[in-house]
Amino acid sequence: MRPALGMVRRYPVWVAVIVLYAVAGFFSPAMLKPEQVLNILQVTAFLGLVASGQTLALLVGGIDLSVAGVVTMTNILATSIMMGQNERIPLALACCLALGLGVGVINGILIAVLRIAPIIATLAMNAILFGAALVYTGGAPYGTSAPAFNVVGQGSLFGLPASALCWLAITLALAWIMRRTTLGRWIYAVGANETAARFMGVPARSVLVIAYALSAMLAVLGGLLLTAYIGNPSLGIGNQFLLTSVVAVVVGGTALTGGIGSVLATVAGALFVTELNSFTNIAQVSTGTQYVIQGVLIALSVIVYRLIGASADER
Repeated sequence: MRPALGMVRRYPVWVAVIVLYAVAGFFSPAMLKPEQVLNILQVTAFLGLVASGQTLALLVGGIDLSVAGVVTMTNILATSIMMGQNERIPLALACCLALGLGVGVINGILIAVLRIAPIIATLAMNAILFGAALVYTGGAPYGTSAPAFNVVGQGSLFGLPASALCWLAITLALAWIMRRTTLGRWIYAVGANETAARFMGVPARSVLVIAYALSAMLAVLGGLLLTAYIGNPSLGIGNQFLLTSVVAVVVGGTALTGGIGSVLATVAGALFVTELNSFTNIAQVSTGTQYVIQGVLIALSVIVYRLIGASADER
């Protein structure tokens, strides 16, 4: 009994993923089929990358609500540049990555230098990006992704979705950076206490800019994978990540106050959210109800992790 309770306290989100999958499989046996498992991994990759970037924003004590606009603009830009031609892939990738870097740096400067609240700065950037997508396309998106590029989103390797393998590789690299490098330690320090971090010699402003730049770049990568999966442009395609990216991170245990969390735990959070969405879709739950569930999940996750923290302090 005690080992089981210890497992729940130490890895609550992974336990939740397993329990949810078992419950979903009980009510809908189709969820247990191997092809459905692979489909969940494939779809989770898009959210997983965006949520990894969101994790960095929350770890420094902020939030990045521009990820939706970044994903949308990435999709619009990539398809309009590629126009279904393989030789245009390098140019499209370069332009999308430049977009992400620019957006992230601007977000970081607004927050770190001009001291604008993260929620305001990134929400404004999200509106700007969506407006830019409308202006750029004239309200009628055009173009398609290249066939060679689509392989990344639709293909498989060693029996696993290529998109999931890309997500895993990037996540492991990011986890190593966060745990084994000075930058990673600085990000945790700034999120825990920015003032104290400054006194310790941490370049807090630079760290904030880098964190938001990485968040935007990871949103671009998520948008590129999603584009390779669907193959076509779609205005507002990134809107689905505005709330779900935050839900995945918070469910994974990252504190909204900063300084506490893990990129690897966000993997479980993303899997949980995707499993839940898949199950509710099969159960024909309305979109409005799904949003209600996501909001409740944020509140419950905060409460659960606080209770776990309080229990650990008492011991």
